[in-house]
Amino acid sequence: MSENMFSVVKYDAGGVEIKLEPETVKNYLVRGNGKVTDQEVLFFIRTCQAQKLNPLVYGEVYLIKFGNEPAQLVIGKETYMKRAFKNPNYNGMKSGIVVQRGEEIVQKEGTCLYPSETLLGGWCRVYHELNGKETETFKEVSLQEYQKFKDGKPMANWGSKPCTMIEKVAVSQAVRAAFPDDYQGLYTAEEFGYTDRDAEKGQVIDTGATGNATPEVYEEVEYISQEQRQEFFDLATGFYGKKKGNAVVKYICTNMGLESTTNMTVAQFEEAMTTLKNGIEADKKNAAQETEEQSAKAQLGDFLGKFAQSGMSFDSYLGLTYINMVPATIRNFFWFLRTVCSRRKTPGIGKRY
Repeated sequence: MSENMFSVVKYDAGGVEIKLEPETVKNYLVRGNGKVTDQEVLFFIRTCQAQKLNPLVYGEVYLIKFGNEPAQLVIGKETYMKRAFKNPNYNGMKSGIVVQRGEEIVQKEGTCLYPSETLLGGWCRVYHELNGKETETFKEVSLQEYQKFKDGKPMANWGSKPCTMIEKVAVSQAVRAAFPDDYQGLYTAEEFGYTDRDAEKGQVIDTGATGNATPEVYEEVEYISQEQRQEFFDLATGFYGKKKGNAVVKYICTNMGLESTTNMTVAQFEEAMTTLKNGIEADKKNAAQETEEQSAKAQLGDFLGKFAQSGMSFDSYLGLTYINMVPATIRNFFWFLRTVCSRRKTPGIGKRY
């Protein structure tokens, strides 16, 4: 196939003009150790065009090619989830892992595997509207079907993070099944049994989406897990309540230049948690100060009310109030001195002590 048939393909992706050339794809957008064919390059470009993807932003979409295996078009997990969040019919999801506890098989939320459990797979429920009605799409996947091995040992993250990997597969399949038009021909690396670590480290700099990408190697960016995202929301809503807590999370993300927690890195997560914790501590102090001020106002109101009912002058009532505030032992001592002084001035008693 001649590359002249599609020497430059232009299209719009989120308001950005994309210009893709075959050589750009071959040189900078392929991971793995295989050599892609012209047909695979054409398929990649046309799919990016149809789905309005920007492959010049690292991690959004790329090709994986190992040896003589067919090249696989892979969409980044964060991009994958962002598409779901932007769909007006999306109403949330739950996901986790499938484990065996003795004789019982359990679907549990999250990806924490206890010592007494055996990992079997992953699951995901996507809640969404279909034809005006609330519905859910459920997918359950087997670990055995996706886990890759080399020399009898699980490869890369399939060995160190199998729970996270299989949960990602379940989420990807459920989201694609819920919104097929948004994900036609799009898969995550985990669905092919790969991870980003299995691919080459060459990445692409976004140079304004002109197609003039240059290769450079970056440190791998680590994004937050679902558990960390939930921890962030739980801390905010636990202190402020659901409505205000969600608003606080959005405020923190906006100040950090993020639309949401979707593309939040681990470093940004730590910064956001610090900001949130500092804000909570400040609000606790403010609340304590307000309580103290309200208590002082109440005491003052009580004092003035009793003064108004006493019929005494303000100085006399203030003095009486002050005396009543003195500890009883000291007050009794003063009464003793007053009695002694009174006797010294009384006729017939005038002896000195």
